[in-house]
Amino acid sequence: MNLNDCKVALIGTGALSLELVESFGIDRFVAAYTDIAFLNQARIDLPLFFSMGALSAKASHYVLAVADPSERTRLSALLDEHGMKPAPPMIMPGALISPSAVIGMGSVVGHGVQIGSRCRLGEHNFIMHNVVIGHDTRTGRYVTLCPGVFVSGYVDIDERVIVHANATLAKGIKVGSDVLICQGASCFRSIASGSHAIGNPAKIMQPMKK
Repeated sequence: MNLNDCKVALIGTGALSLELVESFGIDRFVAAYTDIAFLNQARIDLPLFFSMGALSAKASHYVLAVADPSERTRLSALLDEHGMKPAPPMIMPGALISPSAVIGMGSVVGHGVQIGSRCRLGEHNFIMHNVVIGHDTRTGRYVTLCPGVFVSGYVDIDERVIVHANATLAKGIKVGSDVLICQGASCFRSIASGSHAIGNPAKIMQPMKK
């Protein structure tokens, strides 16, 4: 499916929405969705919707313009319930994608990103600027890689993982679901689901219970 065949709505009205509009042109999108509590913060010159039911009558597809994996998961489930579908991947100018790489629906790939051969990225990934992903890497759904992250080859990343800026993941490691890798962490061993990784070399920690 081609983006030209889709009526795409932006889900969110913050910085990522503005960047998508600047990169792809405002005519690429037909509407934006925001929670009414954030109405005063909306900076998008598009028709604004607060009801997903009303939005689904205007748009056929959507792109999540929010970074938090849990919020991306929640919003996409609601949108899917209303019959909307993830848009084809939105790849910003200057990204270098191997012809053998596959990028999931609803994903956003930023400027200067490099994705190596035979990579498989899941749905609703958010790959920010200047990320490098080595060959034969796999990601699950709702993965967020912040600017400057370096992922070596043969890395396996599960769902709802967020990797903060300038972190490094060594060759062949596995990262479980719901993992948080902190800024600048250097990860040389696999990380169990629900863990936090911090430091260089990274220490694997369990988050404190609330």
